[in-house]
Amino acid sequence: MQQGSRLIPRTCAALALVACTTLASTGRAASDPASDRVAVPAGKITIKRDGYGIPHVYANDVRGLFHGFGYAVAEDRLFQMEMARRAVLGTVAEVMGPAYIALDKGSRSGFTPASIHAQMAALSADDKAIFDGYAAGFNARVTEVLQAQATLLPRQFIDAGFKPKADWTGYDVAMIWIGTMANRYSNVSSEVANLRLLDQLRKARGDVAGRQLFDQIRWVEDPLAPTTVPRTAATLKTASSTVDLAPVSPELLAARNDIDAARRGVAEPWTRPIASNLWIAGPDKTTDGSTVFINGPQFNWFNPSYVFGIGLHGAGFDVTGNTPFAYPVVLFGTNGKISWGATAGPLDVNDMYQEKLSPANQHEYLFNGTTRPMTRRTEVIHVKDQPDQSVDVYATAHGIVTNFDLPNGAAYTMKRSWDGYELESLLGWIHSMQATNWDQWLAQASRVAITINWYYSDTKGNIGYVSPGRLPIRPAAQDIRLPAVGDGSMEWLGIRPFSDNPKTFNPAQGYIANWNNQSAPGAVSDGGNYSVVDRVREFTARLEAKPRLTPDELWALNRITAYADTNARYMVPFVVEATRDLPANDPARRAAQLLANWNMLNDDPAERGVYDSPATTLMMHWLPILYKKVLSDDLPPEVFAAYADNGYAGSTQVASIRPGNGMKLIYNALLGSRSGVPQTYDFFNGEDKNAVLRATLAQAMAELETRYGRDTATWRTPVVKHLFLTSNFIGAPQAGADELLTLPSFMNRGSQNDKMVLSARGITLCTAAPPGQSGFIAPDGRKSVHYADQMTLFKDFGCKVEAVTPAEVDSHTESTKQLSY
Repeated sequence: MQQGSRLIPRTCAALALVACTTLASTGRAASDPASDRVAVPAGKITIKRDGYGIPHVYANDVRGLFHGFGYAVAEDRLFQMEMARRAVLGTVAEVMGPAYIALDKGSRSGFTPASIHAQMAALSADDKAIFDGYAAGFNARVTEVLQAQATLLPRQFIDAGFKPKADWTGYDVAMIWIGTMANRYSNVSSEVANLRLLDQLRKARGDVAGRQLFDQIRWVEDPLAPTTVPRTAATLKTASSTVDLAPVSPELLAARNDIDAARRGVAEPWTRPIASNLWIAGPDKTTDGSTVFINGPQFNWFNPSYVFGIGLHGAGFDVTGNTPFAYPVVLFGTNGKISWGATAGPLDVNDMYQEKLSPANQHEYLFNGTTRPMTRRTEVIHVKDQPDQSVDVYATAHGIVTNFDLPNGAAYTMKRSWDGYELESLLGWIHSMQATNWDQWLAQASRVAITINWYYSDTKGNIGYVSPGRLPIRPAAQDIRLPAVGDGSMEWLGIRPFSDNPKTFNPAQGYIANWNNQSAPGAVSDGGNYSVVDRVREFTARLEAKPRLTPDELWALNRITAYADTNARYMVPFVVEATRDLPANDPARRAAQLLANWNMLNDDPAERGVYDSPATTLMMHWLPILYKKVLSDDLPPEVFAAYADNGYAGSTQVASIRPGNGMKLIYNALLGSRSGVPQTYDFFNGEDKNAVLRATLAQAMAELETRYGRDTATWRTPVVKHLFLTSNFIGAPQAGADELLTLPSFMNRGSQNDKMVLSARGITLCTAAPPGQSGFIAPDGRKSVHYADQMTLFKDFGCKVEAVTPAEVDSHTESTKQLSY
């Protein structure tokens, strides 16, 4: 235990999972009564903070409990949450100036305020108390700050030149979740980009060959793709629609790229959220019969942390864990009887509709044989030191208009199956915290309309997975990869029952793993392009390598997969075979041996600032050469550019490392007739595949020898640093520009990690959520002691054991505060 003026809870080292502390070994017995047995007088709230500043809130009614939650959030993350609220509501320009007008316009166009207000009005009294209580607690802290600005006003407000207001409402609390969860991860479609791709391929190759090439690079389903619900037989979904659609203007796609880059942190419109990972080993898969549940939800990395640590105890809640943007729900945690987590969901809950516009009026469209006017909502945007601006938000029968394509007489609208169900989805998540078994938990999952992956485990050894979301029943003629026709001929036929959603309970393989891969056989989407090439293999291959694993081995997967080269396992066997008969001194053979002797990790354990193996340098240099040789002559330049990325992190670190889109095409081409995607188009143009591999390897070797010399031991590539960004994913600042934090090398892992070990003895929870619990900087520049105290923990793949029972909380309490409400 670290010595000093403040108590630091003991931490688990990277390989010390269960017996690392007394706290970890005791856990909470599954039969223990709820911890709201802690006596709190009516109208009072107790907040206890541990040595890492994690608050545990105690109250005896719902409003009080969430009042304490909101108050604690405002203590730790006042500026971050103020800017999150402004980002989702579209009021950033009001305090930050005209540079944020476009951001505000995009935010205002992403939701319908009247719908959210109507959902708020329909809440039960108890559910309404969750949102109103949180807002009241937040406002109470803001009032305190305004009364003592010299010591309590976060410096970021002073630098930005404005002050917070104690005017939060339950609507604002709900909108934080809607704007940063529902809209970020469910408001996604690749259909317009796919149509543009089809247009380009047809123009370059003709209608027939262009469509064949489109089917080969934007397939519907690869039956060899790994799925979280285990495959029991090959399943293949195909598309048969030949409906003619208007082409897509290049300018429109560029505009959509900008929107996607702002909303999801990625520029490629066909890239689904590619963030989080999870692996659960049930008792039949572990050496000690425990269940080990490890979740790495990844939202990119930010300062302050994307997630907020919290314990909520009382009024029917008894939960500890982490949650993004301090939502009024713990997304990753435990209630002592069950544990849960999440990753981004892959289900197709949206459709883009191509509306045919009236030649006489661009705001009229054809629907069911008649011309209809679009509805219009005008939003006024206040701009600091400049006149107000406005944006008109148009909608059709299908939803909000995302883009007009006037040269082609079209507009595009997004129909979302979850429109009107945003709060129902959040409430399902909130009340799932109160579930004590699979059936209760699954019942709450059935309320969730957005697409998300949920994971479950309990002290009885059960493990489970479900992918919630309202799944539309589409007409048979619709190609899900492309926009639907908006004239009324491709309307949804209903919503599929929840029983159709992907789910598995105690799978025979003994484990569950996900890295944003396909959820289940047949569960496909317009943007997933799920492939036999998938980084989830980094987990499944290791989980399947041994019949049982120790808890230490399971936790160690976090480090290995964080540095694993996700391309190597697919290419190294092919290059070894292609060069097997070459002389030992042949450049291609030397390259193959360098790759074959590599541990396939891109890491820098000595922190020298360069990757440890020259094979990293070779792989990163060779793949672009291979992609260009095999694909550039077959794909139009604009299309090839989208497939030329080699899947490695760049200096901007906008997304996790995963195999590039080009790797999927190359690997399928190498598999040939063994590929799950029919290879009707020969990317090798009749050339011997092994000869192409040899030639490109030799070219890479020659170029690297020119740059570094013949001694491969000198071939070192500088590492990409791990950045903690100061603007949130929507693009609004949430910290000062001077608050950018870094770690020595990029880790392809969660924004936080939580590790739960479950058995009949109870549950232990261990987390790491960098930079730290608090983003507070005082007016004089002094930072909270919890500002970045989880950075080293995260870098070293450690975690801090969380207190979950009243006794554990008390033994780690460093400060206590009493509130009235």
